[in-house]
Amino acid sequence: MKKKSLCLFVILSVLLALVGCSKGSSSGSSAAAPAETEAAAPVIESAGTVTSTGSVKSAEVDETTNYKDTVIIGIANDVNNLDPQGSNTDANMMVFYLTHERLVNIDPDTNEVIPALAESWTVSEDGCVYDFTLAADATFTDGTPCTAEDVKFTYDRAKDSSFAMQKVADVVSVEAVDPTHVRITLSKPNQDWLTLMAHGGMSILSKAACEKDPVKGPYLGSGMFSLEEWIPGSHCSFVRYDGYRKGPAPTRRIDLKLYKEASTRLIALQTGEIDVCIDPSTTDLQRIAEDPKLDLIQTPNVVMLYMPMQMEKPGLDNVHVRKALAHAMDKDSIVFAAYDGLATIHNNYINRGQFGLNPDIHVYEYDLEKAAAELELSGYKPGDLTFHIMVDNEAKKTAALIFQNSCAQIGINIVLEEMETAALKGKLNDAALDYELALYQFTDDLGTDYTLRNQHGSTMQEDGTLKKNGSNRCNMKDEKFNEMLDAALVETDVEQRRQDYYEIENYLDEICPIVPICTSYINIGAKKGLVGAIWKPDAKHDFRLIALPE
Repeated sequence: MKKKSLCLFVILSVLLALVGCSKGSSSGSSAAAPAETEAAAPVIESAGTVTSTGSVKSAEVDETTNYKDTVIIGIANDVNNLDPQGSNTDANMMVFYLTHERLVNIDPDTNEVIPALAESWTVSEDGCVYDFTLAADATFTDGTPCTAEDVKFTYDRAKDSSFAMQKVADVVSVEAVDPTHVRITLSKPNQDWLTLMAHGGMSILSKAACEKDPVKGPYLGSGMFSLEEWIPGSHCSFVRYDGYRKGPAPTRRIDLKLYKEASTRLIALQTGEIDVCIDPSTTDLQRIAEDPKLDLIQTPNVVMLYMPMQMEKPGLDNVHVRKALAHAMDKDSIVFAAYDGLATIHNNYINRGQFGLNPDIHVYEYDLEKAAAELELSGYKPGDLTFHIMVDNEAKKTAALIFQNSCAQIGINIVLEEMETAALKGKLNDAALDYELALYQFTDDLGTDYTLRNQHGSTMQEDGTLKKNGSNRCNMKDEKFNEMLDAALVETDVEQRRQDYYEIENYLDEICPIVPICTSYINIGAKKGLVGAIWKPDAKHDFRLIALPE
């Protein structure tokens, strides 16, 4: 690997002074591609048990202990949509796990599909027909029965939701056989389909409530809690449903309270105003760990920071230019300066821990000589190219400045565009695709097919053209890639399917549509003694059984 220039070290020194990083905490990074089952150890010992999937489980609830009436959780991002098919943000998903249920769940210990609203199911020999048996005593939190008709309504409605439609794209029909039995038929076998059905966006809705009030009806679920009060920009509170079929939650009331500033959230935790602080500043982690009244909880996340390259923009439509940019990405320095060392370099196109992650993926190491060589192969000369890169927070700005300096050394000019998160998302989602580069994140620990198809896949239109899929920020349209994905999805031999995904990653590596950079850590500060929470690596935490001793 080519040594960094003195100029870069000078810039890094300035960056470190700006972001308050310390070299002593840089041990969290690693240049090696993660193995498929890797779950890096937390940097600071977590309170609770780290599972094989990377989740952290707090101690279990003790039925002999008296718990506080209310647990207040300080969140960093606002709850802005209570319709499970209307949003997939972390804050909203935490709500859906409280208020709703899915047909199936994912076991946080094993990452396997387990029963939820559906107590059991069978699959036809051809893998296309699923027969689910629902819990006979399942009710919504208003006391009305939850039946197969509600499942059918939910899945039919999902077809029209931009957030849920891809999960049910293979669903041909949904039949309510009787109140406790539902039959779902797929157009083809899908080895990831059950995993996708555990996603919060597939929460079962009340048909009656939605038909009565299309706006507020989706708020009603069959979960352990119901909505008490929602004031956007302030808080969202929930009360226990005592009629839940598996028994009531240990805490009567849960309040998600918004604190936009990390420093304010920490002060609220230290003063006892809240019981849990989601995503404290990395500069405050040691302070939390050393406080005898608090626990610091950490788990590696599946929030992959990456740089999408809009492949139809001039310059970026050249694979050698994209490879030059990949070799100019100094991931070690980004982990050190932007994340205070609390991140793990990621070189794969599949998220950590997902099935089929290639442990021997080729690595675009930071090497300016190789970057310059790729630029020469592209036909462009130093000074010919200028690209704009969009960023929306300080960590990404720091990463972009490091990248900007590296690119300058090979003659590619990088211009930073700082904007609010909503504006950045809006530009990425705009049909005009009027951008070139961005530093963005993809959060997913569900099916491998869903990850790859969303990020890089496209769909054939009636006129024979390909249209990019929803989260395909690089605007990649590749029929061969789609065919490879389709073949892997229906492959029933586990080892062959694993090899198929290895080859898919190798194919993406050659095309180089994005530059994977790193995954960081989920950080939580909590009052000592907190139990029952499942801190998930996708930041969509499960608070159903959370409790705090009196």
